[in-house]
Parts: sequence; structure tokens; C-alpha cells
Amino acid sequence: MTKSTTNPGIVRSRTFGHMTRRQFGLGAGAAIAGAGLAGLPAGEALAATDLYYTGWQGYDDGLNVGDWFANNDISLQATYLTAGNEEIIAAIQSGGKGNMDIVTPAALYVPFYKHVGLLEPLDMDRIPNYSNLFPAFQHMPTLEMDGNAYGTPFTWGSVPMMYNADLVPEPPTSWLDMMKPEYKGKVALVHDLIAIMIPFAMVAANTRTPWHINQAELDATIELLIDIKKNHALTVAPGYGELGSLFANGEIVMAPAWEPTSVWGGAENTNLKWTIPDEGALVFVDNLSIVPDAPHMDKAYEVINHSLSVACQTETANLNSTGAVVSGAVAGLDDLPKSMYPYDDIEGWFDAAGGITKLWPTEPEGDFVTFDAVTKGWERFLAA
Repeated sequence: MTKSTTNPGIVRSRTFGHMTRRQFGLGAGAAIAGAGLAGLPAGEALAATDLYYTGWQGYDDGLNVGDWFANNDISLQATYLTAGNEEIIAAIQSGGKGNMDIVTPAALYVPFYKHVGLLEPLDMDRIPNYSNLFPAFQHMPTLEMDGNAYGTPFTWGSVPMMYNADLVPEPPTSWLDMMKPEYKGKVALVHDLIAIMIPFAMVAANTRTPWHINQAELDATIELLIDIKKNHALTVAPGYGELGSLFANGEIVMAPAWEPTSVWGGAENTNLKWTIPDEGALVFVDNLSIVPDAPHMDKAYEVINHSLSVACQTETANLNSTGAVVSGAVAGLDDLPKSMYPYDDIEGWFDAAGGITKLWPTEPEGDFVTFDAVTKGWERFLAA
């Protein structure tokens, strides 16, 4: 069996965002947006078959199963993300409305997108394939608000504790297992704010809602991460591809890692397994959404409906080693992607992880810290 990921140099370095309230401002991100809107001539009518996509590289390859775009008179004009959701936000806010069609927001960001009017409420009658979704992905509260849906699930996954089962005899049960003396210098963290802050806030604050923590709990989380970085970890890897290489080279035996890490950097030749520690972990669902005033609304709906077809979901999961969201796709999955995700109990998996991860408040909300405060804490950790 061939183990592959599409364009892993892009996909492997994905993060779940590093935003501040300044980047949420309506004028923010002009430089990023300029790249995102390149090739959209101002004031000119777009070709009827052109459809403008801003999202993760590799997702579009899954959408194009069987040359679907050409067969449906669509020429996809793709702008790929290199960091995270902040690029989508900046692009829409800096001229994307009326020019962009399809975007790929993570579910935890969708409430914010909706709050500031960055996503089109979907007409679900135009998406009959929505009924193909596993029940766990239907009517998600981070996607449906005020009686409208603002995205449809496309892929899913988590950042669990990954470990070399040949060198770690028992599956880790806590994130604190990274601090055991026998693993000193053999563990790593990764430069991914949300994927790291979520589980270690769960530990430090003893909570299953780490997006609702106070300043003292945030400080405790940062101190814990600094302790691990300085006294236990080999490194903070810049991305998941590099983390895969560290596992493959035998330099580390344990780390928080996105599931596809296990097939990057030669890591498929290592006996890597993963588990969700007792405290929980980051879980995510990436979606397809339509930008308000999309110039090709009808074609955008065709793409979204197609994205929930069995053929598209099978192709996407096999190419990218991501989780399929429709039940009919599982039978056609290759052995590797089929084995990576718990299709027999998705709801139980969500419960074990702590539910779909949410975002910290972007504005003051009682005693809870904002995303701005979390970002400042993360920067303190990185500088330590």
C-alpha cells in the first residue's frame, strides 16, 4: 500500500492560527490579503466557470476526484494557506467579498466569522448530500447559529499524544507523562498555539473547557509549558513534518502530534501510536463555507454538495490522511487512513477529547482571558 499525502510541504506545516484582536480588525492583514486576492482584476467580470478558492492545499485535489471540476464546467482558481485561518479572515476583510467564493475555516473559528459577517448563511436545501454526514458532524453548534448553518464539515482530526510504541512500553495517560525522568530530552512540543495551549490548559487548570480560563490559570499553563521546554523537551518543532522526522530519526519518543505526522519525514517506518490523554486534546473539524456576495454562488453550492459525496470524501481522506466525514466513504478508504480514525465510535472519541474545541473570547468576557492574552502568554513561552 502506498502511504502518501498530497503536497505535504504545505499541509504538514498547518497550524490552527495565531491571531490577535489587531488581526481581527476590519483593516487588518492587507499584505496577506493582497496575496490571497492576486489575479482578481478589479472591476472586471469573472469568467462564468472560474471559482475562487482560498484554503488548504490538498483539499482541492480531493474535490477534483475524477476530474470533477472540468466535468462540471468549473475552473478552480486556488490560493493556498500557509499558516492558518487568519489568512482567510484577512483576505475576506480586505476586498474578498464579491471576489472570493469558497473558503475552508476550522469549526472553532466559525462563530467569529459569523459574528463579523464573513460567511454566507447556507441554504441547506441546496446541499442534499448533507444527509450523508456521520451524525457526529450534523448540526454542530460551532457551525449552526441563529437558525442558520455557516459551514459544512469536510475533514476532521485531532492532536493527540503520539509515541513510539517500541520505546514507550505503556500508552501515556497524561500530558504530564512527557515529564517523566526516563523521557528527559526525548520529547518535543510543536509551534502550534492552539494545539499546545488547549491540552496543557486542560492540565494546568484542571478543566475540560480550556477556552474559559482566568489569568492565574493561563499563567500556570505558560509556566508548565516553559518547564517542559527548558527541562524535558529536546525542541519545539516548527511544524508537524519536522516532528515526523524527529520521530523517524529516533530523536524523540513522545510528542503532541496531528495524526498525519505518522506518515511524514519517514515516520511511517517507526512504530508510532497515539492516544488521547485523560485530560483531553485538541480536536478540529475543517469545513467548506461560502463568502458573502460570492460571484459564483450556484457553482459554490455545487462544490459544497459534491464535497459531501462518497467519492470526494474517499479521495480526500486517501490523499491527505485526514478523517472522512461521511459514513459511506469508509469502505473505500486505504488501510492507513482507515486505521487512523475511530470510525466505529466518533461520538465517543469526541467525548474523550473534551468535545469540539472552541476559541478563546476575542473580547473581555467576565474573568475569562481573551485570545489576545493567550497569544501574549504563548509568546512568553516561545521566548523563554
